[in-house]
Amino acid sequence: MTANSSKDHLVGGREGRQVERYFLARVSAADVHPARATQPDNVREFRWWSVAELRATAETVYPLGLADLVTEFLERRCTVRPVVLTG
Repeated sequence: MTANSSKDHLVGGREGRQVERYFLARVSAADVHPARATQPDNVREFRWWSVAELRATAETVYPLGLADLVTEFLERRCTVRPVVLTG
């Protein structure tokens, strides 16, 4: 599953567009190395979530509606085209 999201907002006083791409991947905990992230200084925490935990959390998790996206993917097993997120 691939999902795309974009949002216009001010960055340093200038109009900018932020585009994010989210990918669903199955990996083991041993395969995750935050220090090897493209911006490791921005990684404050990482953790594994079940779909039930995503639905129940009071925290803001991006993309919004992630639990529904994952559930839909798991039910269909694939998407032909990337999902474009709005909002």
